[in-house]
Amino acid sequence: MRIFTTALVASILVYFFSSCAMTQAYYQISQAKPMDESIVKSNNDDNGYYYQDQNCRISYDFWEVNGDGGFVVTNLTDQVLYIIKDKCFFIKNGVSYDYFHNNEWVGSSDSDKGSKHTHEKNVIGIAPHTSRSIREYNIYPYVYLDCDLDRKPGANHPATMAFTPANSPVRFGNFITYKVGDDGQEQEVRNMFYTSRVTNYRKSDLQFSRLEEYCPNISDVRREIVSYLRFAPTTGYYVTYTK
Repeated sequence: MRIFTTALVASILVYFFSSCAMTQAYYQISQAKPMDESIVKSNNDDNGYYYQDQNCRISYDFWEVNGDGGFVVTNLTDQVLYIIKDKCFFIKNGVSYDYFHNNEWVGSSDSDKGSKHTHEKNVIGIAPHTSRSIREYNIYPYVYLDCDLDRKPGANHPATMAFTPANSPVRFGNFITYKVGDDGQEQEVRNMFYTSRVTNYRKSDLQFSRLEEYCPNISDVRREIVSYLRFAPTTGYYVTYTK
């Protein structure tokens, strides 16, 4: 029989609670850069990268947990612009992922005929001078690990590592096929990016809170404490972890 003395139990409890107290929360923020000069950074800091030709503008905002690999297409023409989904792919580290899955959804019907079957559309139409968001895939839902990248950086001392297109851990982007008008010729666009830098931060170094007031000009003003990040680039993405 294993016997624990009072002193030993106290020591174990002190160690347990000390270990819990030492657990820190971290953000790993990854920055991405385009692999083609046709993709440029928006002048507005609230927007990310974009590609533009005579027919459309394709915009990217990666900032999301695990990264948003999707895009927004803006139709710049006076005709309907069609996205050909079965010829559109998300690409990551040389692997293609389909945007078209030929899905079917079953739901209730307003008539007495029973259920309603809805099929996924192979072609997405975008009205003239309007936009459409196409999103499905995350960029990288894992913590990047490297022996030279400290996963437990000190306060106000983030740990960072830079990459080139050749040695980047994540190369990603979209292959998009579209046409303008019913009789238009299909056009192909390939927008590729690479993770150019990975930085580990303590959560306490990045996150702060402040009291926000909504509708302060009326009597039932709502006050709420809102959390913010000091650094939230639209050209980057993040994951969180504890150590």
